[in-house]
Amino acid sequence: MLAAEVRGLKELQRELRAADPELARQLQQVNKRLVEGVADEARSQAGPSVSTRSKGSIRPQASGREARVTAGGARVPEFYGQEFGGGRRPRTRQFPPHRGREGYFLWPTVRRRLRTAADEWAEIFDDIFGPQARIGGS
Repeated sequence: MLAAEVRGLKELQRELRAADPELARQLQQVNKRLVEGVADEARSQAGPSVSTRSKGSIRPQASGREARVTAGGARVPEFYGQEFGGGRRPRTRQFPPHRGREGYFLWPTVRRRLRTAADEWAEIFDDIFGPQARIGGS
């Protein structure tokens, strides 16, 4: 599992909710915009051989405390073969070669975007709340 931690996010959410519940919803929007960008990029990185259903299963999800991208599921079982590959068993030979945990489009995008997630989160935060909302004004 890959994760980026924003220190103080839990406390910030608690303080925003106490001040005004609408501010807590805006914090959720910060998280949602961050993962929407990741999901959009992953869908665009998926090649033409990836089914429309698999691309459509890549969804952003966010709360005030976390943000994640989900994909696949019971209705789109082919996603995992298209993302991680197959080929050893007869029923998985329609997929590209197995890459272990590397992935073809979602995981490479997540790993790449994770490097800049904190800066991107801060930019989105400033966009929604304004730069004056940052602690210490910077």
